[in-house]
Amino acid sequence: RTIQLFYESPAMLLSPEMRAVTLPENDAAALATVMRELLKGSANAAVPRSFPADTVLRAAYLLPDGNAIIDLGGETLTTGWNTGSHQELIATYSVVETVIANFPSVRQVRVLVNGQVPETLGGHVDLNRPLRPLAGFVAKR
Repeated sequence: RTIQLFYESPAMLLSPEMRAVTLPENDAAALATVMRELLKGSANAAVPRSFPADTVLRAAYLLPDGNAIIDLGGETLTTGWNTGSHQELIATYSVVETVIANFPSVRQVRVLVNGQVPETLGGHVDLNRPLRPLAGFVAKR
């Protein structure tokens, strides 16, 4: 199946990258596969990584109420990602846009780090609540 993964475009907005991936029939299992693909980074070597290279997917859940939970880990996110606000926005919303685009039943996404709700990933984006897509943050096609 073809999935959409969102990475930073030259316009400093998120832009979809289409990728053919074999997905499990079960959407909950497919969510984990999609997130692992996102964390691999863009197929275009000129596109910067959204997350630190050591970021891993610990778990991914689809809840019946329209929420998805993405639990990330890795040394950088665990010890404190020293990044700017733009990079943190790109990383966070690459997750939100990717999940929403590939799983139409999802309305919002909760990002966890090591099973806990972090205040932020890098000091800028409030993760104390589930996130919805951010209007105007995806490049026009």
